[in-house]
Amino acid sequence: MKSMDTNERLIKAVQLAAKKLASSGSFDLLLKDVLALCVEAVGASGGTIYVHDPSTKRLRFQHVVPEDVADRLPVKDIPDDYGMAGQAFQTRQTVSREFEPRPLSDFEQATGVVLKSMIASPLAMEDETPIGVVQLLNKQEGAFNSTDAAVLETVASVSAMAYINSQLTEEATRASSLLGMGKVSHDIGNLAASLYANLSFSELAMQGLQEHLKAETVSDTVTMYADTLDGMFSDIQKSIDRIVGYSRLISDLSAGRSLRPNKVLAPLAETIQTSAAYLETEGRKNHVALKYEIQEEAPALWHDELYLFRIVQNLVGNAIKAVKETIPDDWQAHVESNSEEDEIFLGEVTVRYFFKDNQHVIEVQDSGPGMPPEVAERILKGTARSQWDKGGGSGWGTKIVLELAATHEAKVSIDSELGVGSTFRVTFPHCAGPDEE
Repeated sequence: MKSMDTNERLIKAVQLAAKKLASSGSFDLLLKDVLALCVEAVGASGGTIYVHDPSTKRLRFQHVVPEDVADRLPVKDIPDDYGMAGQAFQTRQTVSREFEPRPLSDFEQATGVVLKSMIASPLAMEDETPIGVVQLLNKQEGAFNSTDAAVLETVASVSAMAYINSQLTEEATRASSLLGMGKVSHDIGNLAASLYANLSFSELAMQGLQEHLKAETVSDTVTMYADTLDGMFSDIQKSIDRIVGYSRLISDLSAGRSLRPNKVLAPLAETIQTSAAYLETEGRKNHVALKYEIQEEAPALWHDELYLFRIVQNLVGNAIKAVKETIPDDWQAHVESNSEEDEIFLGEVTVRYFFKDNQHVIEVQDSGPGMPPEVAERILKGTARSQWDKGGGSGWGTKIVLELAATHEAKVSIDSELGVGSTFRVTFPHCAGPDEE
């Protein structure tokens, strides 16, 4: 039974790591979560995770479990060829070691942690330079084994993919604010090609882990977790496709090329909620809560999923920026919190979708500063930046919404009141599609 419980934890760790890859959260937070997952999965007493700095050729300390050890660490970074972490980085192989009783090292004396066993694995994809190392110590029961190594290697490859995914997201965001798209599109293409190649590698790694576990008796839960990964890798590929598609879309817009939507007959609800959910991390970071009022039961509509995805993301992203403008720099002085762990929300953005009067309606409502009618009018004409763009935005956000809505004969409107907030509305006619005429 103990073996089955262990294997269930291992597969669950891989599952959760893969799930996080599909999100757009910060890579630093993902590393923190991955370390905690690995520690729990293999039954270790603690661990550290390092990120490689190519300019200094050192492994920079990022997170440690337990967290209170961080203040007692004698050094915060090490040469990338030092110790077990350096060995794992240089060889791109998982290494493990059992320690015999001996005089305490500087690390042990400083932290109060006596090393009994250790395992280290590079954060790397096939044929790629590792981006860091995860290192676990002192397995609570027994010694680190081949199953522990298998899960670490799988989680590590997924984490490395997350790093590439975060780079893609940053490039796509940067691309939206540039008129010259040549180099940016090229960079995104290169990153996407690398991620595509290594997606298949991670799938193979997972298959290897499954084959490894077949040699042991495992529960149905283990099988379920493993099978779930297939769907997760598919979601990851969709995420990559959206980023690359968006870069091409911006390139077309900047070059003045005609847009040619690829319309399919499909429901809107899931795409709307998924696209908005990508920005939940950004909202939390800025103390803005995202809320949803989505009508699940509505007729399908002929539409381009990427175009709809971008419309919602642009509106929600802009709404978050608008709300952020209303939050004072000294907001902590005006808020009571029961715990340092409490999430503090100082504004909100509501995403709505409903079908009424033979029309599909998307609304993004914010609690921001609002705007006067003349500003709203200029925004709808595509001749002015909206109120959230004065912090250095390109002004392309609403222009893109207008362009994409026009390809679907959709109308964009704004309801706004100064000091209350704004609601952006995109109304799609439920017209006949290509196969319904």
